[in-house]
Amino acid sequence: MAFPLTVTQTVASTLPPAALWRAFEAVEQWPTVIAALAVARLEPPGPLAAGSRIVTRALPGSNAADRDFRVLAAEAPHRLVLAVEDADFRALTRYELVRHGGDETDIVATATLDAVGLAQSLRFLAWRARIAPVLAANTRERAQALADLAERLAGHG
Repeated sequence: MAFPLTVTQTVASTLPPAALWRAFEAVEQWPTVIAALAVARLEPPGPLAAGSRIVTRALPGSNAADRDFRVLAAEAPHRLVLAVEDADFRALTRYELVRHGGDETDIVATATLDAVGLAQSLRFLAWRARIAPVLAANTRERAQALADLAERLAGHG
């Protein structure tokens, strides 16, 4: 399969969507659960909304990079869509909070990665076997980190 590359990861929680959404909104607390982050902040300050940016700075020495995420959609408490545009790639992450009949909510995280330009597309194709599992792991780790933060904010963790 060529690019764009898309992976979906699901993390289950016993919290309702509104409680999970609080973790999405608590951007400044993301570094407490996402080990590679030194700083995360919402710009402009205020409610999480389409048009905002989430600015993250990586810890020195981590494998992460500094990123600015554009918030494309913030539909509390069900859907958050973030985009990153870089010189070499475009990335889109969709978080959907889906409540089931019982006491379980799934965080369904779908990440799409696409190369920019022919040279980068060829590099991505050559490295696809290595990129796909890293993308899946990163997507799962972020979703789980947000679930963990929600548990802590709700007083369960």
